[in-house]
Amino acid sequence: MEYVKINSLWKRQGWYFEQNKKKSQEYQDGRQSFITGDYAEEEFGNIKKWHVEEKVDGTNIRIMYKDGKVTFGGRTDNAQIPCNLLQHLVDTFTETAMHKAFPCAEDQPYPNVVVYGEGYGPKIQSAGGNYRRDVGLIMFDVRVGGWWLKREDVTNIASVLQVPMCPSLGLMVENQIVEFVKSKPLSLCSMNPQMMEGVICRSDPLVLFRNGKPLMWKLKCKEF
Repeated sequence: MEYVKINSLWKRQGWYFEQNKKKSQEYQDGRQSFITGDYAEEEFGNIKKWHVEEKVDGTNIRIMYKDGKVTFGGRTDNAQIPCNLLQHLVDTFTETAMHKAFPCAEDQPYPNVVVYGEGYGPKIQSAGGNYRRDVGLIMFDVRVGGWWLKREDVTNIASVLQVPMCPSLGLMVENQIVEFVKSKPLSLCSMNPQMMEGVICRSDPLVLFRNGKPLMWKLKCKEF
């Protein structure tokens, strides 16, 4: 299953979608593309507190574990994974490691699992080399069957697999999150100091849309 598309908190102004204006410094300087207060999804306004995580600048990766076999994918089924990152995934997410992280009884079928993470490091996005000296994967979600796991369960699985988790920034209300992003904080998982790409905010406790998509949104520091 491909990872869900994450909307920004607010809708955007029409000019943002016109490519000639979106790329023009005249429209970018000193202007927000957001329509502040007009939520991209009306449900966002019903949540009082959000669990906030750092958004890492990398490439979306899926590790799929089905019938005891491990396969890898990008954001979409057609996405290409850099060769050095693919080798890291093969070495890290072995069948033995995945079976240890997702054990089941001998008479039970293997669970249908998707581990979601961000491939990051040198030559992966412009900021990649600041995060670490080599390529790697940082986890942010796990889906088992039709269930999205809780943050604490995802953290436990990451510990078993010996891979890092996207840093948690705790619970905040909307105004706190906006002010935090506007302050352009430094990344908590970067080897060299650099501005955090942004934040991912999830409802706490987890709430799903009717189509099963988790209620979540993002904000990027560079958009302020």
